[in-house]
Amino acid sequence: MNTQAIGGAPERGKSFAHVAEASWGKGLSTLLRIVRMTLRHPWQVAITIVSTFIAATLQLFIPRLLGRAIDQAQGVMAAGAGAAAEQALWNTALTLLVVSILRGLFTMAQNYYGEAVGHRTGYELRLAFYEKIQRLSFAYHDRVHTGDLITLGLLDLDGVRMFFSTGILRVVLLGVLIGVGAYLLVSTDPVLGLLSLSFVPFVAWRSSVTQLKLRSTWLTLQERLSVLSRVMDENLGGIRVVRAFAAQRHELEKFDRAKRDALDLANQRVDIRVANTSAMNFSFLAAMGLVLWFGGQKVIAGQISVGTLAQFLTFMTILQMPVRQLGLMVNSFARASTCGTRLFE
Repeated sequence: MNTQAIGGAPERGKSFAHVAEASWGKGLSTLLRIVRMTLRHPWQVAITIVSTFIAATLQLFIPRLLGRAIDQAQGVMAAGAGAAAEQALWNTALTLLVVSILRGLFTMAQNYYGEAVGHRTGYELRLAFYEKIQRLSFAYHDRVHTGDLITLGLLDLDGVRMFFSTGILRVVLLGVLIGVGAYLLVSTDPVLGLLSLSFVPFVAWRSSVTQLKLRSTWLTLQERLSVLSRVMDENLGGIRVVRAFAAQRHELEKFDRAKRDALDLANQRVDIRVANTSAMNFSFLAAMGLVLWFGGQKVIAGQISVGTLAQFLTFMTILQMPVRQLGLMVNSFARASTCGTRLFE
């Protein structure tokens, strides 16, 4: 669907104007066109990005506060600890609680406004998609099946809509968590920092490769679901013809074949995810075991405190999920590019 044609439609609502402006220049990539549509809501986008940055920054404070609390708790339990040490522990616990609450609030704002931007973009695209279909020639509708249009208006449009929350926001979130988190780890103790980050390259590589595989299988699954929708639509629309020629068994077998093809590919995707998750969990636990081994020796030798070791372990737990999401981010970019190309053609 050529969105440039949308710009010439008469008496269109404001949302159509947004879509038309987003389609400027044939030489621009699909992702830039999607980003331009997203930027039609500047306040929501700004609030979402700022909330994401603040939430990620607050999350990085939690390991340090937790490590400090552990060291202070040891001081309280030590012989001769006074009321000052106990008061410091309470202050740290209260600070940790406040930081956690603030992080939750900013994360809620990030999710809310991120979804709001995506749904506003999806709303504009649905209006433009529907309006475009109304103006296409009869020859086009003779060539294209209704099931294909349903897939285009649902799955492809949804892939474009989710690009802001699953693609752009993850770039900001992962940049803060991985970049700043890695710096804090290495600056605290270079050896333990490198050991803590040893699982990152493997997990990032496995996650990206697996998500690209899942992306290719998802496109194939999308086509098979389109065939399934087409078979169902044709049978429901022509049920009298099917009964008149006693073709119920033939049509049921055709539907079963399409259904089995889609189910087999869905099961294949599950197998890929399970194998990838197991490999990533193993690498993470192996890296954590190394940190515990070498960090424990440093604690025994008095080089670091128990709280510092707890900081490293907490940082690793925090970094585990963002690193895994690298593959999801790659998948989001690939999906938005593919779906946008199909939607804008």
